Amino acid sequence: MSKHYTFRILVLLFVIVIFSCSKSNEEEYVALPEVSVNLATVPYAKLSEYHFFDGAIKEQNPTTNVVPYEPASALFSDYAHKKRFIYLPNNTHATYNGDENVFEFPVGAAIIKTFYYDHVQPSNTTKMVETRLLIRKSTGWQAFTYVWNDEQTDALLETTGNGLHKSVNWIDDSGANKTVNYWVPSQTECITCHKINPNQTGELTIPIGPKPQNLNTTYNYNSGAENQITKWKSLGILGTDVPALSAIHSTVDWRDTSKSLELRARSYIDINCAHCHREGGHCAYVSQRFNFSNTDLHTFGVCLVPLFNIPNGPFVINGGNADYSDMIIRMSSTQGDVMMPYIGRSLVHQEGVQLMKDWINSLPTNCH
Repeated sequence: MSKHYTFRILVLLFVIVIFSCSKSNEEEYVALPEVSVNLATVPYAKLSEYHFFDGAIKEQNPTTNVVPYEPASALFSDYAHKKRFIYLPNNTHATYNGDENVFEFPVGAAIIKTFYYDHVQPSNTTKMVETRLLIRKSTGWQAFTYVWNDEQTDALLETTGNGLHKSVNWIDDSGANKTVNYWVPSQTECITCHKINPNQTGELTIPIGPKPQNLNTTYNYNSGAENQITKWKSLGILGTDVPALSAIHSTVDWRDTSKSLELRARSYIDINCAHCHREGGHCAYVSQRFNFSNTDLHTFGVCLVPLFNIPNGPFVINGGNADYSDMIIRMSSTQGDVMMPYIGRSLVHQEGVQLMKDWINSLPTNCH
């Protein structure tokens, strides 16, 4: 009797072990959802329908073929944080088009950027506000905006075409309480910045950030820190036409005080202003050119008389006199007919203004 009982116990334990191992293996090898970017049917009604992320969409954990990235310096958007990702279809890659030009991405590519705030009150939580998509179709890039629901379970396509406000109250990194009536832009406003008209042959919608000059920096991937261009090459996102890292004329993180004041200032202005103030950009009709590669200080704004004069701003950049520079006055304003940029922000970027003041005050005082 004892032997039969012992045998039954051993058989039961064997079955439990086999079942447990089988279940563990099944969970370990669950396939991640495939990204869905059907060019014939996008935009989808919900952000979740693209399957860019694995698990809870708010966590923004990228799935297969979706890669996070971050430019050296970021565009200021009312102190919102951003998560950025790039998706390319299988067996495709982007090509090099110059250090200061966006990589030429293949049809079917998508650029994903989510705007969010940490320490949002009263619950001290993270709040996703909007996710912007740029999707490359055969006819060019198209822009779509998704607004996050209050439950933070998904984001819905903004279809009114008018844009909308989202009130956010949060505690910033310094412990200060801040409030913003965050503006989710309309598609028309998005295209104002995301457009270029090369040779005046017709407007094209383009991305802004993913350029070689902005991606030649280290990013902390889950697998460890690595140069982003090197990483993209290893993943097949880039081909062999991209120059060596040392040959790329690259921007820097404007917050990095180990870099020169000039490099920091020029990097800040490039990411915040150059997409409009460049040849073919929205503000190409004015003389200043804020692209990082422009080494001509006069066309960069130093001692340049602005096309539209405002009080106390005789020059775009008044060397040695920041407080009487058109650039600083406009950056410090929230008045619609004065502020620059005039869309994309409602608050003053105090740290950015101080950086530009410091740089302008370091220049020779020779504007007359």
